[in-house]
Amino acid sequence: MGLIRRVHLRAHRSFAVHLRLAAAIIQRVISRATSLPDPVQPSDWPWVEAGRIRHLQWSAYTLPMDDLPPSLVGLRVLHLSDTHIAETWMPAWDELHDRVQRDPPDVILMTGDFVDHIHDCRPALPLLRRFADGLRARLGVWGILGNHDGEMFRLRVGEDFPVRLLHDQIVRLTDDNSDAAIEIVGVHGVSVRDPITPGLLDHLADKPPNTLRLVMAHFPSQVMTLATLKSDAIFAGHTHGGQVCLPGGHPIITHDPLPRRFARGAHRFDQTWLVVSRGLGFSGYAVRTFCPAEAIEVTLVSTASRQASSESSNG
Repeated sequence: MGLIRRVHLRAHRSFAVHLRLAAAIIQRVISRATSLPDPVQPSDWPWVEAGRIRHLQWSAYTLPMDDLPPSLVGLRVLHLSDTHIAETWMPAWDELHDRVQRDPPDVILMTGDFVDHIHDCRPALPLLRRFADGLRARLGVWGILGNHDGEMFRLRVGEDFPVRLLHDQIVRLTDDNSDAAIEIVGVHGVSVRDPITPGLLDHLADKPPNTLRLVMAHFPSQVMTLATLKSDAIFAGHTHGGQVCLPGGHPIITHDPLPRRFARGAHRFDQTWLVVSRGLGFSGYAVRTFCPAEAIEVTLVSTASRQASSESSNG
């Protein structure tokens, strides 16, 4: 018994040491992350939206990337998330449709929580179809599931759903106008506790040359697990930016373990961008305070050209 107790104590101490080491590494990565300023200052955000979302904020970011293929410079990605569709149509979604149809982006990425009711999405299906039918993108509309969508979502929406859903899957897109490729990776997001398919991480360990890799993950905190993917950008949602915030857009609750500043916006983790959407709908109470719904448009540029442009303007 004494020997067993000593073995257990050593195992416990070893686990505690590894846990503290992992926590220290994560904290160091987080502390070194940099953030882009909000495209619209929070002081100019509307202070409340209740019942229906009548307006959305179009947040435009320019993301410099170190190894961006030259033919993909200027690529426009529209990031949508957390519509939480139930049985009420939001006027802001008409505004979104109008803008997308007038000037379609190159690709649309949707990072989950299409519907609000976790257990039965069927009442939301007519409006969900209406929302998806109004989207346009040159290279397609791609999406993943969120924790509100549930495992039955794919079956309910059918194979002809306009958003092509990825479940721990990768698609590789090529463009007739480009010699480069775009990899879109979709991480299953029904539960943050669901393990990411090991084969997905192993298969994507090395990014092919002349390739842009974009990852969709519902939960922002998965950026720590997905670091091995060497992705250029990870798009996430889930937090709603806090939804109910204090003046200045300061979130009270984010439902994500990352620090609150990562609940919205664009952040650089080493060589990877994390882009987090405040979402397009309500969850729980039909109210948003100091945290307007948003669509995020990302334009990709090369780091070298961005630096040269900056030096030229400063000179």
